[in-house]
Amino acid sequence: MGDKFDARAVPAQIEAEMERLVVYADAQEQKVSQLQIALDARVVIEQAIGILSERFVLAFADAFEVLRAAARNSRREVRAVAEEVRASRETPLSISEALPPSADSLPGSVIELHKEALRCPRCGTLVNH
Repeated sequence: MGDKFDARAVPAQIEAEMERLVVYADAQEQKVSQLQIALDARVVIEQAIGILSERFVLAFADAFEVLRAAARNSRREVRAVAEEVRASRETPLSISEALPPSADSLPGSVIELHKEALRCPRCGTLVNH
């Protein structure tokens, strides 16, 4: 019986493994939390893109570019501007300022506006002058 069993070593190994698992579980919990925040932000941004796309008859890519430009110009996060778009039927000033005078100024836009048509900066309605 040359093998000696050290009863003190087993609890130390179990304790070390439990500590490693706790650290791993904490890291996974933090990752899940970050992913949930990113998912929530994406939902808000996608909804705002849809609103802008419908309101101003823009392709989704163009609506996103308007949203991004508005956030950049107002030095805010895209999510914050997107939440503002969702919260009101009126177009936020940051969005109005980011809109080009016509859809022709946006690459890939789905509509061509008549040269005499303008958009209301508050609601996006086409108005002739």
